[in-house]
Amino acid sequence: MIRLIVLDLDGTLLNRDKEVSAKNRAALRAAMDTGVYVTLATGRMLNSALYFGRLIAANAPLIACNGALVQAADSARPVFARTYPKALAQEFLRFAIGRGWYVQWHSGVEIYSTDYRPEYFDAYRTVPGFTVRSVGERYLDYMDDVLQFVLRDRTGERMPAMLAELAARFPGAFEATLNVPQVADIMPCGVTKAVGLAALAAHLGITPEEVMACGDGDNDLAMLRWAGTAVVPQDGQDAAKALATYIAPPCDEDAVADAVEKFVLCGEK
Repeated sequence: MIRLIVLDLDGTLLNRDKEVSAKNRAALRAAMDTGVYVTLATGRMLNSALYFGRLIAANAPLIACNGALVQAADSARPVFARTYPKALAQEFLRFAIGRGWYVQWHSGVEIYSTDYRPEYFDAYRTVPGFTVRSVGERYLDYMDDVLQFVLRDRTGERMPAMLAELAARFPGAFEATLNVPQVADIMPCGVTKAVGLAALAAHLGITPEEVMACGDGDNDLAMLRWAGTAVVPQDGQDAAKALATYIAPPCDEDAVADAVEKFVLCGEK
């Protein structure tokens, strides 16, 4: 029996317009009406997760920053958090900025960068009041409790070399995921969505067999392996589909609603 539904945002719950369809919202409401927990697991920072969590009326703490943070919408205290040691965060940022890379970092509900470049943040266009705190050359003053770094390259052509440089300079210090060629999420060593999901499940008293995880990309793989039921949209990445219990219709064809109806509302195991 499914007791917890965990949803990736981009490419899974959100359609190409970065919105939640009416059909997906209705299916999730119906699942919650039966007593099932529903939450999100996203690489986005907490503020963006909170917006979409409230939109679907999620009834369980949210998993943000690829598992580095688990926190309820109505609480200021996290269920789980894994942050960078401050010295490592500072060393990473000096290294990245010294090479002219564009990097953002997440702490609490804030996104920081040396400067705000709107062209890099199109995925956030549907989040009201979205902002990036531009801190200029004083970036080392904003290194407390960093949850995640995000590297961005306009074309993605330089990203493999950037990640190779990072791995050589900081061996074993980070977890990196690359859902699209232009954006790499860099988490503290050992952090994945599965880590955040396991912390949430323990908090709720739920086993992996009682979890349905829905995702489509590189940063969802560990979560899909961990959950008893793994749902991937038809247009998800091949590596994700290889782990799927069920391949749903494409994201823009209400993949989430389809899976919820199949595994929760119709009682299929």
